[in-house]
Amino acid sequence: MKAFGFNSLSSGFLLGGTLIISVGCEEKNASNEQEPVPFQKIVAEEIPYFSPLPGEVWKYRVEKAIPLGVPLSPADARRHTKSTDAAQLITFEQTRRCNGKRKFQSITPALTTIAILEEGKLLGEELYEIQMDGILSWGWIPDDLKAEEAQLLNKGVPLAKASMRPGESWESNGREPGNPFLFKVIEREELTVPAGTFRSTRIQITHESSSFNPVTGEEEAASLKRSLWLARDVGILKEETVYYTGSDVTVKQTSELVKWVLPEHRDSEVAVPANP
Repeated sequence: MKAFGFNSLSSGFLLGGTLIISVGCEEKNASNEQEPVPFQKIVAEEIPYFSPLPGEVWKYRVEKAIPLGVPLSPADARRHTKSTDAAQLITFEQTRRCNGKRKFQSITPALTTIAILEEGKLLGEELYEIQMDGILSWGWIPDDLKAEEAQLLNKGVPLAKASMRPGESWESNGREPGNPFLFKVIEREELTVPAGTFRSTRIQITHESSSFNPVTGEEEAASLKRSLWLARDVGILKEETVYYTGSDVTVKQTSELVKWVLPEHRDSEVAVPANP
């Protein structure tokens, strides 16, 4: 993928995952399974953006760490891998697949849809608008909800921008006005994952909110810190998401790209380039 993200941010905060497109109109390699992109000198103009093709697939190895004593969901309990002195570890495979574009009544542009599957089970679709100057997330449609019933965002959230630089930051509201998500470009670096070694840009997303404690009946501070390592022409190489209640970690989830596969028959439709 030229970049996108997973359903923790989309389903949990209705932002969608984080997709990103490649700069310019370069064609993707015609081979089905992609080879690692050699590391080269990173220049300011080479910024990862996303222009996925219908049928394009990304496979990730995911590890979720939940502190000991915290009850597991039925799904996590089934795939519980092992426990350490501090946490319960759950390891599984996540697959993302581009399903092409769809029109929605309440939104003018056609949106790129990315299906999210875990262990072969469809969880839902993330929705993105690809523009010349960046990517907007419009939310998430769970698999058990009809598209016309989905409550998408009133305004697309900018997940990445053309010409962004390390140190640059911006903020945008999700569903809660006045309680924005904060985005910051951290660095550019060489990153090795199971799929290979790539040039990458790391973006960090943070969000503060509050949640109701069913035991104490009081409001508790809750926060999210999410890091994305994005590679030009590929997409998300690595993703790390940490949820906090107060100062305590409640969930930490890390995913790494294992395989990237292009469709055998590519659609003639291409995404709008970031720098035409």
